[in-house]
Amino acid sequence: MRMPDKGQIKIVATTHKTDHMAPYLRQKRERIFAELRRGHQIIIRDQKGQAAIIRAAEFADFGKIVPQEAIYSGELLCLTPQHLASWDRSFASHIACFSTPVSMLSEQDILSVIIDQNDTGQQIEHLLAEKKDSLPDLACRILRASKLLPAALMARCASSEPAFINRLSQSYELAVIDYYEIEELTKVREPRLMISSRAHLPLSMAEEADIVMFREDGGTEEHFAVIVGSPANIAEHDIPLVRLHSQCVTGDVLGSLKCDCGQQLQNSLHLMKQAGYGILLYLEQEGRGIGLLNKIRAYALQDKGFDTVDANHRLGFSTDERIFAPAAAMLKALNCHQINLLTNNPDKISQLASFNIDIVSRVPLAISPNSHNKAYLDTKRDRTGHLLEDEAE
Repeated sequence: MRMPDKGQIKIVATTHKTDHMAPYLRQKRERIFAELRRGHQIIIRDQKGQAAIIRAAEFADFGKIVPQEAIYSGELLCLTPQHLASWDRSFASHIACFSTPVSMLSEQDILSVIIDQNDTGQQIEHLLAEKKDSLPDLACRILRASKLLPAALMARCASSEPAFINRLSQSYELAVIDYYEIEELTKVREPRLMISSRAHLPLSMAEEADIVMFREDGGTEEHFAVIVGSPANIAEHDIPLVRLHSQCVTGDVLGSLKCDCGQQLQNSLHLMKQAGYGILLYLEQEGRGIGLLNKIRAYALQDKGFDTVDANHRLGFSTDERIFAPAAAMLKALNCHQINLLTNNPDKISQLASFNIDIVSRVPLAISPNSHNKAYLDTKRDRTGHLLEDEAE
């Protein structure tokens, strides 16, 4: 079954004149994300004011802190459609999420379902389909935004009265986030980026190079650009050769042979040096946007025979979670609106175009397969539409 990319989130191109998150909401986002990443619980509310206590299912063994009288039903395990599709179970296309009681599951069973150390997930029989913007759907969405596995443990609150929720929040120091705040936090929009520092950075592949650091208004991710070329060469070129390169610690730093990332990075810098002017945008989007820990979890599934796409789905993620809005904002901050894009990925072309970056041409990036990444590259070509060319060709 073909799975929807980007978690079915519509990409909306925006300008800096649009409304951005208020400072209080940006601060709240960081608190919410930090609480969830520590395994703590938070309270969410839907459009109707119904409330639930949620936590990340990957911390199932951390235990609970809210007493039974605060909830009116047992905990539910909330899963994404990608989970079910990876178990070869069918569902209607309009279903946003699924939930199942966890009363019959042990903590180890829950971890097995979402990280797939065995086939426990295939044995779950009682699954309730949930609509978009339901509490289970909101729970999975906020976890995905937190770079956690999009699987939630959720218990509906015994009352949705504001006074009850306030007492519960204060008594147990639980952050509360409502539907409209979750919508704002998970909305895809072009961030407001500012250049915070620039310095000369001679590289082994290109001695004439500068590094430019960006700061996002209210964000914590650190994206940067490497500008290749001497001032004289840059002045002669109106349109730079640009590469969007997502962070890959295993490939870029450790020289992993499982992927082509390190080779793409070095080849890109080499081509930019030859061209005389190039911009490498290095994006903090490890593992196609799922984070380093989850990427290694996906590697463990690949060791069991899953390909890179199916491994992401088994963890509950879309094929590719990356949004390239930060890259568009970086280019605009560099006053660069027309580019020659060095890529094999059609999604980068379409996304940049949606944010009003003019792609004058696509420049293919040839790679040389090895015995460890041949199947991975075949999957990229056959299942995600990458336009791959062999160096030998």
